[in-house]
Amino acid sequence: MAFKKLLSPIDIGTLHLKNRIVMPAMGTGYAAEDGSATERLIDYFVARAAGGAALLIVEATAVHPRGRIFKGECGMFDDRHIPGFQRLTRAVHDSDGKIVMQIAHGGRQTKSALIGDQPLAPSPIPAPALCTETPRAMTIDEIQVVVRSFGEAARRVKEAGFDAVEIHGAHGYLINQFLSQNANHRTDSYGGSLKNRARLAIETVSEVKKSVGSEIPVFFRLNGEDYIKGGCTLNEAVEITPWLIQAGADVVHVSAGVYGSDPPTIPLIGSECGCFAPLSRAVKEVATVPVIASGRIKSPLLAEKILEQGTADLISMGRALMADPDLVIKIRAQKLEEIRPCVGCGQACIERLLGGIKKVENDPISCVGNPVMGRERAWALHPASQRKRLLVIGGGPGGIQAAIAAAQRGHEVALCERNKELGGNLRLAAMIPGREEFSEYLDYLFGEINRLGVEVSLNREVNPEYLQETNPDAVILATGAPFQRMKIPGTDPERIFTAADIFTGKSDLSDHTVVLGANQIGLETALLLSNQGKDVTVVEEGDHFAPDMGPIGRFDLLNSLKKWKVEVFKQARLISADNSKAEIMVSEREHHIKGDFSIVSVEQVSNNRLSKEIESTGIPCHVIGDALRPRKALEAIEEGYGAAMKI
Repeated sequence: MAFKKLLSPIDIGTLHLKNRIVMPAMGTGYAAEDGSATERLIDYFVARAAGGAALLIVEATAVHPRGRIFKGECGMFDDRHIPGFQRLTRAVHDSDGKIVMQIAHGGRQTKSALIGDQPLAPSPIPAPALCTETPRAMTIDEIQVVVRSFGEAARRVKEAGFDAVEIHGAHGYLINQFLSQNANHRTDSYGGSLKNRARLAIETVSEVKKSVGSEIPVFFRLNGEDYIKGGCTLNEAVEITPWLIQAGADVVHVSAGVYGSDPPTIPLIGSECGCFAPLSRAVKEVATVPVIASGRIKSPLLAEKILEQGTADLISMGRALMADPDLVIKIRAQKLEEIRPCVGCGQACIERLLGGIKKVENDPISCVGNPVMGRERAWALHPASQRKRLLVIGGGPGGIQAAIAAAQRGHEVALCERNKELGGNLRLAAMIPGREEFSEYLDYLFGEINRLGVEVSLNREVNPEYLQETNPDAVILATGAPFQRMKIPGTDPERIFTAADIFTGKSDLSDHTVVLGANQIGLETALLLSNQGKDVTVVEEGDHFAPDMGPIGRFDLLNSLKKWKVEVFKQARLISADNSKAEIMVSEREHHIKGDFSIVSVEQVSNNRLSKEIESTGIPCHVIGDALRPRKALEAIEEGYGAAMKI
């Protein structure tokens, strides 16, 4: 396919773009503590510019210290920020890219611990999710300070050499809060009618336009729908669009959702690809300027279709460009099978930033499928100084990634897997309802090991004799962490199964099932069983459900379990189960559930027994992933890549 629309140029005022592919603003956490640009941030954007994307948009950048949203966020509220971002724009331009800065104010979607004061908002109404502190209603003077702050930030954006500036008026941040009746209960000139609620947006566009003039275009990120009760609707977005253009907007970038909306503002795995494109079409019908479509547009085929249908003029391909910065190069070369796909898991690009129950909030982001993201300089692959024979034991995602990276460095690589198929637990994950897209990433991995000539041996159990026979120069041990069949006093062992038994179909379960453990694997196992028609109860000894997940993924998974009427107990333990009932202790109170029960355990134990035998031969051995300790594909893939770099 020629991708004539997607790869065609477009002019926006003074801005010439070589194709229609845009990387939208996405939080990274890569900036310095004071909001300044870092080498890490610069390297991240340069990689995407070198990969061929026409336009890169820097993440939501604070226009005022009280408008910051997360730790490691970019700032443009002081002239001291300009020099660092000048280095960024020069580097992107040197890589034949164009770059925009999105400027923003968080409003109620922040935390007092971050900004050192009570969050501000149009009215004292908390956000629907995540940032749930009650904000203080802004005075008219404070509103005008914000408008001027946007104007001053835009001046700095221009001085820093950016090719355009984007005003963030979406996703539940301050300008969107004023537009939304959910957040805006004011009775003055900034509340009530739609025109009044749009006043801050219009004044901000006018102020920004006054600051930058006709030298650089002004973009506006607009929600087509908030998807919450009382939120901004598509009809309102359509009515607002001409007002924004009249005030000076040169591009309308359409998105949707706020914190806690359904669908979410960042649609993840299981969401329809291109889900927000219909909103762009409605806005485009009234817009006299270019419109950008967004919403899980990860396939160039879908992007081309959206453009052909006249739904939009440009396409945001955000997470797709995180996963593969060379996306556009591969599209031009017609090598679509070599594009590393984003599966929308959100584990590292969203949940790391937002933080989980047990994690430090706002860790810098990464990518499950692309371990180099955010480490483009430090983790750049270089040819090995000496070609070696490498044996990778274990064909899960970590082992496969290790084999790929080692082969790319020039090593001779053999990959052994004891089972009849590659993929490990990621293959099991692809069986979970709504998680089928993991198979796309596996297909990519399989394609890469074939393309690179990795020798693959299936049904191969590696033992000391095999090591002696093959005599590799180094070994990467990626043998995982098998699920364990628990022993429960008073319960027939034939009633007890593992999560692997469920996913591989090696189980004959009763209609009633108890899953022991409410971590991600436990809850996803429960979801699979409920989809198979089982009556499922989940028992968790701890205080939290899915503590190994971030807030968005946890919310999505628990919501799915609720829809399937899965009972989930915390601070609970299973006492016994038989053909008539299950006895559960919940907060030290007995709870009986009638039925013929089976038990499913999700406990895992690392399998690294070969490591000592390998080391005793004098062969260097690198243990990675679950073989080191049970975790997720994210850590396994990172460690697989890291091990290959050391050999």
